[in-house]
Amino acid sequence: MLFESDGDLLSDFAKDLDAGTSQLVVMPIARTEVEWVARAYPGPVILYPPGAVNLEALNIVPNRKMTSVLAELASEASGIDESILRKHPLVAFPYKLDWSEVRSGSHSHHLGLIRRLSEHVDRTCLNFVRYVQCPIDVPDCLPGRAGQLNSNHMMAGALLYSHVDREARLIGGDAFIHFITRGLGLPIESIDHSRFPHTGEVGRIVDHALMLYRDILEASSSTSQFVQCLSLLEFLVDPDSYCAFKKVGKIVARYAATNQSEYIKLLDRFFELTGKKDDATGRHIGFRTRIVHIGDRIEDIVPDLFDRKHLFVELDGYLKSVIDHMIAHSEKTLADYWTTRELLRPFETAS
Repeated sequence: MLFESDGDLLSDFAKDLDAGTSQLVVMPIARTEVEWVARAYPGPVILYPPGAVNLEALNIVPNRKMTSVLAELASEASGIDESILRKHPLVAFPYKLDWSEVRSGSHSHHLGLIRRLSEHVDRTCLNFVRYVQCPIDVPDCLPGRAGQLNSNHMMAGALLYSHVDREARLIGGDAFIHFITRGLGLPIESIDHSRFPHTGEVGRIVDHALMLYRDILEASSSTSQFVQCLSLLEFLVDPDSYCAFKKVGKIVARYAATNQSEYIKLLDRFFELTGKKDDATGRHIGFRTRIVHIGDRIEDIVPDLFDRKHLFVELDGYLKSVIDHMIAHSEKTLADYWTTRELLRPFETAS
């Protein structure tokens, strides 16, 4: 949702800070555009346009160049400072930290903390933003991770504010192993909070599914992306154990089919995408079998770029038919949701 702010973080997060249970975290976020007005998401998490935050009020203690504290030296060498933060969109959120660990932690600890805080942003809101805004066939608009910099792809960082001590510290370093380079990134849109998954048992499954969906969007090859799509379908059908894809296909088809004929066609299509054999020759023609067991690439199985894009749009449709349904029932227990899912069987008797 759009969030009117004058840039005073202590006011925007007053309720959380005054409770005394959390500190405030502010991180740059690469490959995003936040225009004019801040965006607020559940968490709470707020994304601010570049230069829109009053950082002076946080009393930032700069890292020293002349010090025997190796973690401080490393963070200073990373280049993460107030001027860098002003040039980036910022994501801010309350987070419970052990302030003594922040002050005395090693550089390795700080890097792990940056990754953990970035993961919090992903799980709280950014994975859902990716799911809603990033088409599977258009990798050009993928955002970076919270903490990553546009100005130096090797480095990431965070500003950590203690409301008790009334001071902020900067940590930084090479926390991540990769950075997305294709395209210009994502213009962040406002998303109504009611669209986000709820926090029931099904909601927790959805949260993990959205993390796996993020990995699909960021996959380094079409072959990896294809295999991950099928793996996510398997997870959605049975999060607790292995499930043969014949069963997976029948259940996914319940979500995707709109009539009996379409249901039957979907079952054959899922067989083609996985383990089908040529009836005349016995040769494996199922896509996944050829990739996983024979070593083929999806780029060779579907060599035409347009056809390959169409394939991933198709797979995305199957994924979202299941995930969207689970989001709509995300407040339920798993047992209740399985009962609801069993009602999606109007065409199954024809299989």
